[in-house]
Order: sequence, then structure tokens, then C-alpha cells
Amino acid sequence: MLLAALLLFLLSACGEQDPNAGVYLCTAVEVGEDVVPPSELYNGEVRLELRTGGSGRLLLGENEGDLRWSLEGEQLSVDVNGVSCPGKLRDGVIRLDLLGEGVILSLIREELADTLPTPTPQPQILRDLQRDYYGWWEIQNSAGEMPETWYDCCGHAVLNRDGIALTLWDERLSRQEPMAVLSLSGEGEELRVTGGWFWYDTATEENTEIRLADGVLEISGTHDAEGERFSYAIHLRPWGAEWEDPDARPYSYRFWYLPLIEAGETMPDSINETEGK
Repeated sequence: MLLAALLLFLLSACGEQDPNAGVYLCTAVEVGEDVVPPSELYNGEVRLELRTGGSGRLLLGENEGDLRWSLEGEQLSVDVNGVSCPGKLRDGVIRLDLLGEGVILSLIREELADTLPTPTPQPQILRDLQRDYYGWWEIQNSAGEMPETWYDCCGHAVLNRDGIALTLWDERLSRQEPMAVLSLSGEGEELRVTGGWFWYDTATEENTEIRLADGVLEISGTHDAEGERFSYAIHLRPWGAEWEDPDARPYSYRFWYLPLIEAGETMPDSINETEGK
């Protein structure tokens, strides 16, 4: 009788489910500053299955594989083919650093997915805007110490919940120290500025205009702050595009930009210094 009771206890313990086991569905992927739906990176569903006993399965679109996992407090450790993926698990939500390379998966337990509000998709014009840009900008009608001249510049547009965050920097600055950060919204074929700043001036719909046509981004406006007053125009094309008109090309187009795109390089965080300009 004692042996039978012990056997019954062991069988009950073996059948006990881990409360954290289950299927977790991916709702978003963070890559650096970008937050995108999983469908934009993976061709198909992205989900994580945690099984009682520490085994599991990871599905990334058309690719999937077995894993081992463990949990200490909220600290989740997932091992995929010998590669550690650190993460956190709390209240049915997982943030997992995929392969430890800075690609963060946001996942929610399958039973809780229906409780999430249905996301409103961003307008197509904003989705088309999200990319890197290269071009130039010019200062006009200066009424201060700023010279009426022009500079090469770069831009990086990131889609977020509120619209687009567009960061701009010229050859004297960098992505980390930009000359402007603009907040944009859009509907149909129209774009508008909803906030942000340009140099030391607040950017508004009244002092800043923006247009996107055939992938070409044009921004114009007026600046009035810190004793400087001028108008400006910014001309940008997607990184990797060719500028066919020689008279409209940025100064560094031939000796800096072309070698980079011909080599298949992504846009750097700063423009190389130019001499003799």
C-alpha cells in the first residue's frame, strides 16, 4: 500500500504543468530604434512555445527549431542550438533578445492575445517614408550670422505608434548629434509636421512643409531662434538611389556616396569631412 501511494504521488508530480508553459505569440520586433511587425522581417508566423520540463520550440516564419529554457524570477533564459537568448517573462508577456544580437521579440501568451486592442495600421505614406535618406540642404534669406550656403545631409525615418520620427544631420554633425528631429503624421498622399525641432527652433505645421513624391522627400521652412532668422530647403532621396541630374547632386555624391552604395554599404552615422568646399 505504501509503494502504491508513493507511485501515485510520483505520477501526480510528473503530470503537474509549469504555469509559465504555453504558446507565446510575437506582436512586435525591435531592431535598434525601429519597431516593426514580425511580418516585415519574417515570412510567416513568429511564436515561442515553452513546455513543462524546460523544452520548447521557436518558430520564425519558415524557420523553426528546438530550445531549452529556464526561469529565475522574471529572468528568462532560452537556449537555441547552443546560443543563449536572454529575456524577461512577466504577467504572460515576454521580451526576448533573439540570439543575443539586439533583435528584441515582444511576445504575449496566446490566451491573452485576444485582450489586446486591435492595432490601427499606419497610413501607407508613412510606411513608404520609413527608410534612410541622403541629400543636401540650403540656407536662404539669412538675417543673422548663418551664411547663405548649402551642406550635404542625411536622414533616418522611423515608424512608431504616433507616426514618423525623422532625424536629420548634415556633414558637420552626426546621427547622435542631429540638426533636427521632426514628428510627422500622414493621410492619403499628404504629410504634415506635428512637432519636433529644427536647430533651436520649434517645428510646427505653420513653419515647416514636407512633401513626398516618387520617393523624393522635400522639406522647407523658416527658422527664427537664438538670433538667427532664415528660410531653408532640404532635398533628400532614399539611400541607394542615384541622382541622375549632375546639377542637383550633393557635393559628396561622387567621391563619398557612390563608392558606399556600389559596395552595398548601409548609411553611416556621419558624413566624411570634405576638403576644398
